[in-house]
Amino acid sequence: MTVLKGLASVVLVLAWSASPAAARQDHSGHDHADHDHASEPPRAAEACAHGIAESRCPFCTPSLVRDLGMCREHGVAEALCVMCRPFLETAFVAAGDWCAEHARPESQCVLCGNGAAAEAAAGAVRRFKQQPSPGCTTAQTTVTLASPAAARTAGFEYADIRATNLSREVVRNAEIVYDARRYARLSSRAPGVIVEVLKDLGDRVEIGDVVSVVDSMALGSAKAELLQAVELLSLRQGSADREMSLMQKGAGTERAVLEAQTHLAEARIAVSRARQQLRNLGLSDEDIDLVIERRDTDSRLRITAPFAGTLVESAAVTGEVVDQRDMLFAIADTGTMWAMIDLTESDLANVRAGHEVTFRSDGLPDRVFAGRLTWISTQLDRKTRTIRARAELDNGGAALKAFMFGRATIRAGMGGQAITVPKSAVQWEGCCNVAFVRVNREGTIYQPARLTLGFDAGDRYEVLAGLSGGETVVTRGSYILKNEILKDAVGAGCCEVDHLAK
Repeated sequence: MTVLKGLASVVLVLAWSASPAAARQDHSGHDHADHDHASEPPRAAEACAHGIAESRCPFCTPSLVRDLGMCREHGVAEALCVMCRPFLETAFVAAGDWCAEHARPESQCVLCGNGAAAEAAAGAVRRFKQQPSPGCTTAQTTVTLASPAAARTAGFEYADIRATNLSREVVRNAEIVYDARRYARLSSRAPGVIVEVLKDLGDRVEIGDVVSVVDSMALGSAKAELLQAVELLSLRQGSADREMSLMQKGAGTERAVLEAQTHLAEARIAVSRARQQLRNLGLSDEDIDLVIERRDTDSRLRITAPFAGTLVESAAVTGEVVDQRDMLFAIADTGTMWAMIDLTESDLANVRAGHEVTFRSDGLPDRVFAGRLTWISTQLDRKTRTIRARAELDNGGAALKAFMFGRATIRAGMGGQAITVPKSAVQWEGCCNVAFVRVNREGTIYQPARLTLGFDAGDRYEVLAGLSGGETVVTRGSYILKNEILKDAVGAGCCEVDHLAK
């Protein structure tokens, strides 16, 4: 077993306040002497394996952690603070500890784990989903501190690992849209001139309500054709009846009867065609019967609501000439709204149609809208690498508005007992996710445990392997232990630094 003495020799920040560097700090905690040259690039001859001057590299010269003390402004060791010492980016990138998405070291990035969309867009696997490398010897390494005081001065905090109820929730961005099954765009069935607009934006309509009237020559002509066809049918029927009567009396011929029946069939077809033309213009069979009964040739075409709802769009202006391509109104039943959710590929392992969904909007922070997931797309968006899903939400009080943005929470399972670990305890050391287990009560010996992680439960990860419960792991300050093993692990070649999903 390899024992790393780096932290023992550095004693972390045990005596940082008494160091010469600390004596030169002002109230902000920054070292003036060092900051005067913080952004100066190293001379080529001095560059270490991490691309900076070896004397300024915290990986090659770990005593810098002690000498420079803590950066009080950013809460990390001054020697590791890329906010104050931007040249350190080169060193962290070379050490495989860099979050490109948030422009900071992965070990210091509190935002990592939430960048699923960016990682998916890059075609990468989320880091917490990476499986431990079979050849990695990290778990055989031990970090030994000089004394318990070193851990206390470094500000280590701990968490006990145990089985807890795991809430399997997936939280993703969502947009509200109308229920497409209860949304209709209305236009005139025939060219004409708008002569009446009977409903305004926001009006409630019932099925069959007239929202506008269009004076259409096409409607008047279609009604006239129907009346003409009906009259011709009546004449053809009379002629066919006479020819049949004459033939039965021996005064007519079979040929005349056939001709009369042919003309009768043609007249019936003309009536059917005229009726269908009126149906295409929106008239019901009852309306068409009234046209025949009243001999109606009125050219006013009524635009009616196909279902009960609210008028959500209106482009109709009295006196305007319109045709079938012009959208005049839109009607929506807003009692149910759809939330269109952007899922990631990794969500598909847990999310299914039928799962419960809640939606919150930034504009309505005190309202929660409940529903269920009803559809998941069969394809990914080629640009964003996300998958569209749809939830149907009860819009009680019509508070939800189309095109609102918010966050949808999908309850992806009923939960249950599972081993979990705080996210702050998990570190990526180049090829594996690890947590540092406190070996002794004094807090001087720490053993990295290689983790296989499962569900992302917000501030915690499900642990599938690596921890069994009962262990105590380092949360705050775990990146210091990670940096200690990382510089030796990379140098020893126990595993290659994997730049995937950075």
